[in-house]
Amino acid sequence: MEAVALDSTRLILGAVLGLIILLVLIIKFKVHAMISILVGAISIGLIAGMPLSEIIRSVNDGMGNTLRGIALLVGLGSMFGAILEASGGAQTLAVSMVKKFGDEKAAWALGITGLVVSIPVFFDAGLIILIPLAFSLAKRTNRSALFYTIPLLAGLAVGHAFIPPTPGPVLVANMIGVDLGWVILIGIFCGSLAMIIAGPIWGAYCGKKYFVPVPDHVKNQEDFEESKLPPFGTIAGIILIPLVLIILKSVFAVIPAMASTMPVFNFLGEPFVALLISTIFAMYMLGVKHGYSMAQLAKS
Repeated sequence: MEAVALDSTRLILGAVLGLIILLVLIIKFKVHAMISILVGAISIGLIAGMPLSEIIRSVNDGMGNTLRGIALLVGLGSMFGAILEASGGAQTLAVSMVKKFGDEKAAWALGITGLVVSIPVFFDAGLIILIPLAFSLAKRTNRSALFYTIPLLAGLAVGHAFIPPTPGPVLVANMIGVDLGWVILIGIFCGSLAMIIAGPIWGAYCGKKYFVPVPDHVKNQEDFEESKLPPFGTIAGIILIPLVLIILKSVFAVIPAMASTMPVFNFLGEPFVALLISTIFAMYMLGVKHGYSMAQLAKS
């Protein structure tokens, strides 16, 4: 009993110290995240008293299982994001939403846009694409930049953390064995509530309390040429393709009448297949149809 208690104590101690080492390496010493994670994992094993051979096997297995589930999604997501950025698709969503909501409720439009865009596009790419619009709105309305940037950040963060086919929620769903379609549906519901509270509501409070001017380089920045942006319906449809296919796979699985079609939807609803279809559509609709050659798309 004492040995078990000692092992449990060392495991807890190892986990805590390993996490501290990870955070110190990243935050204080600015070490690359991958190296920090590996050092933290090895530290946990050493402190917990694992044999050296077991530490190596655990790290290899853990990395292999993780990458096996998300490597394709990361690659396809990067391609999709590059096409969306080059074509102006993200700006289309944001500009269309702002027009629909109006300047007074533009913060809500940015939050929703961030939520949608971060599903196929990584957080940092979505931020780079959309932050100029948030700044231009702040300049036009003479409001604090926080009024628009906080909702945008909330939408991007929530969409990337809650809703597949982004890699994080896909990995968690695979680890705990939860159906991905239901993760999407519940993620949209819970994520929307989180975005509303952390975005427009909190952003409005911060924007009124603290006035943060837009950066100097934005004041002289030219406005978007909306005539050159792709249609809103095209962008929305392409982004919805993987979500709809994954959800249909889950919904049809519980409908007896659809049993004969399940092999097809099991294939189409596999996350990497659904995202591949969406990426191919994006390459054609946002790339080839807008004058990009396949060589240019490959370079992007």
